Amino acid sequence: MIVAQLPPNSSHRSRITNTGLTSSRNLVLRRPSYRPSQRPKPLPPDPGAGSAKPRQPQQQQHPQQQKQQEVHMGTLGKLMGGVRTSQDELVDYLIRSKLVKTARVAEAMRQVDRGKYINPAFATMADAYQDRPLAIGEGQTISAPHMHAVCLELLEPFLQPGARVLDVGSGSGYLSACMAKLLSPDGHVLGVEKVPELVVHANNALQAGNPELLPADGGKELLRIVHGNVLSDLLADEAPFQAIHVGAAADELHQVLLDKLAPGGRMVIPVGPRYSYQVLMAVDKDEDGAVHTQPLMDVGYVPLTRPSELEDGQLPNP
Repeated sequence: MIVAQLPPNSSHRSRITNTGLTSSRNLVLRRPSYRPSQRPKPLPPDPGAGSAKPRQPQQQQHPQQQKQQEVHMGTLGKLMGGVRTSQDELVDYLIRSKLVKTARVAEAMRQVDRGKYINPAFATMADAYQDRPLAIGEGQTISAPHMHAVCLELLEPFLQPGARVLDVGSGSGYLSACMAKLLSPDGHVLGVEKVPELVVHANNALQAGNPELLPADGGKELLRIVHGNVLSDLLADEAPFQAIHVGAAADELHQVLLDKLAPGGRMVIPVGPRYSYQVLMAVDKDEDGAVHTQPLMDVGYVPLTRPSELEDGQLPNP
């Protein structure tokens, strides 16, 4: 996914601190205004992940070609903060970049190894600890670590032991697992993913990487990832959630999600047109049930689809 900070002179820009957002809580839900020269260009119809293909076996390289590639990767690594080889190195990089700001988020991310959640058909372990999104199949990606860090920090005050959390578009399961770590020992994360193959992948990754989050011998279930669409009646029998993360672009602020946000809770959701830039929003519901929204930054996500739509957000042919 692509991230672009709002212009410095935007009147709607919010600041993020360790304790949450510090800007006014009475902002309305609208796209921040841009001068014409600053408006980002729309993304192409397929924003990257759908065009990814499984990795093919590479032919044996000439030693000189291999040396040139190593030099190129070294230069690229320096531009991206260095080539990292472990989860600890990745989290240290996010701390130095001031994206991870709280000790709780840092510890949770250290305990969930991103390398366990990638799809080896599309990426290698050398890719796992770099700060970029990676294809995981079915036209979906595991988000860049900096976006995971941003969302975890925004939700951290609400990710307390005992809380209920909803992760919409849980994909690889990585962010769901990080949130479950923050809720331990007695909270619960419900991850909902529309692609059944990714539900299988995520549960296999959890079993391999963080089995302590799954119920064992009658123990507490901290995390459950299911197949479904949150814009259907899937959540009808679910109690409200103290925190909601939406990992797909909503073309409107859906009432079903607002209804499932508990008073005093927060939802982080990208809102805007499909296959273009959206605005990442923090949506807070106060104790009286009033909803307050705050725009944060421009992002690019795949669509949050309705049950009647195809995977790419289009209506089926009549």
